[in-house]
Amino acid sequence: MAAEPESNHDRPRSGPSERLTSMLRGCSDQDQTERIQTRLRCMLQEFLQHHRDEAENESANELASECCRQAGIWYYMMLEELAIQESERLGTNGILGFLSNERCQRCLIACCLGISISSNNLPYEFLKLLELFSLAPYHFRNVIEPVFRAVKRLPSTSFKYLSQLEDKILESLAWTSASPLWEEIRASGGHFPSNQQVMFRNSHEDPSSTDLQPEGHLPEVSANPDQQPCTSTENGPKRNTSLTVFARKVYLLMDQRLKTQFSTLAISEELQSKIWTCFEHSLVNFADIMVDRHLDQLLMCAIFIIAQVG
Repeated sequence: MAAEPESNHDRPRSGPSERLTSMLRGCSDQDQTERIQTRLRCMLQEFLQHHRDEAENESANELASECCRQAGIWYYMMLEELAIQESERLGTNGILGFLSNERCQRCLIACCLGISISSNNLPYEFLKLLELFSLAPYHFRNVIEPVFRAVKRLPSTSFKYLSQLEDKILESLAWTSASPLWEEIRASGGHFPSNQQVMFRNSHEDPSSTDLQPEGHLPEVSANPDQQPCTSTENGPKRNTSLTVFARKVYLLMDQRLKTQFSTLAISEELQSKIWTCFEHSLVNFADIMVDRHLDQLLMCAIFIIAQVG
């Protein structure tokens, strides 16, 4: 059996702490507690019912119930830590924006359930979980980095699980034909961001920035450009934070993959530069070739082409 989730502040709770309850009540005229609890309860019940319909024995159902119990503990712990961070970053409006972001909250609950399913070795594919809750892998990825920041003592097995899941999303799951990624690429001028566009422009940029906030609750001006979902540029398309962070992580992941291949194949530095240029040019200008494909396919094509003509 997996270990209990460990809070950053005190022992695990099956419900919101006094501090979180106070934040839920004080961030707006309406108490957010019931809405938060109802969403969690409905999603966990939906999962349990779906699991019961497919489970082969009662012991599996009991394990699924335990996963839901632990997921609830994880959720309230993460919710509190993330609400505190949003409060420090954006004040009371930051908490309200975070709590009212329906997609973000559903992704966070799915993340907590995925952690408990994985740590308890319950046979249930995570992609099936996202499909059950109608969540796109591209959107789900946005909560992984905040979870890493929020939970200081995340078990190593859970950290590895989420890291591997993020890699799968970056390399293939986000590139399916039905992915919201394509809408964001079209909204950004039809091109995938280049490496130069998404890497940090100065030391004040936050490498883990993501869109926990719905657009309607973001301030008009932020000291951190990457913390706004969209900012306009005078001579280009709107800069979408979610797409920017996604592209940055794609380039970091593929840089690691390329270095491994370069070392294994003993490729010269001159060819290394050409291979990277070919890979990036294809991704930026012909992103649609990635529909329903894996990034490693594009990577290997770049290596093969440059090896033939280089």
